[in-house]
Amino acid sequence: MNYQNNLLQVGLGLGSAFILTTASAEQNRFYLRADVGGTSTRDVELREFFGQALVPNSEINLEPGIRVGVRAGYGLTDWLAAEVETGFSANAIESVSGAIVSEGSLTSVPLLLNARLHVPDHERFSPYVGAGFGVATTVLTGEEIIIGGTSFDGTTADGVFAYQAFAGVDFAINDHMSVGVEYRYFNAQPSNMTADIAIGTPTDRVKIGRIETHSVTVAFKLRF
Repeated sequence: MNYQNNLLQVGLGLGSAFILTTASAEQNRFYLRADVGGTSTRDVELREFFGQALVPNSEINLEPGIRVGVRAGYGLTDWLAAEVETGFSANAIESVSGAIVSEGSLTSVPLLLNARLHVPDHERFSPYVGAGFGVATTVLTGEEIIIGGTSFDGTTADGVFAYQAFAGVDFAINDHMSVGVEYRYFNAQPSNMTADIAIGTPTDRVKIGRIETHSVTVAFKLRF
């Protein structure tokens, strides 16, 4: 009889623990995450500039820039989450091959779907890796970029396919908040832009190659 009572108590204890664990796992599955940091973007190939003759291997040389990102996520399991992400990364133009004056900026504004594999959030340290894909708006802003007698002073943009991979670690502050650091590789495919300023030029197009950006950011995460 005592043996049966002991088994019953153990069973009740395990059942209660399972229920509490399940209830805890079902909480805080939604989260918001914001990050900010620095970027390094590889020089971007300049393929066409309003029909003007370009020097061989023309490139847009970029200075280190800034990234700001926002994500909304949902924990599908304790180890896997799905996210929607947007934000921007921007780099000032340092120089353009063959240009007399070359001031401006190159910006990417993505809208991505991510999958994120991570150590459960209830752990104090939560390393993670992830990847995503979607679209990005590539925005070229020029301030008197002059090549072959054509001056570009304005803004033009194009929507392209983009993807990324990232890894980092979160440090829990409490059950709802954490901070973290993250590395990210981002790739936006080549852009074919048009600009209304191209009156009297052979074409109205600016074509650039793919954008490859490496960034390191700090982040704040809120679960609710």
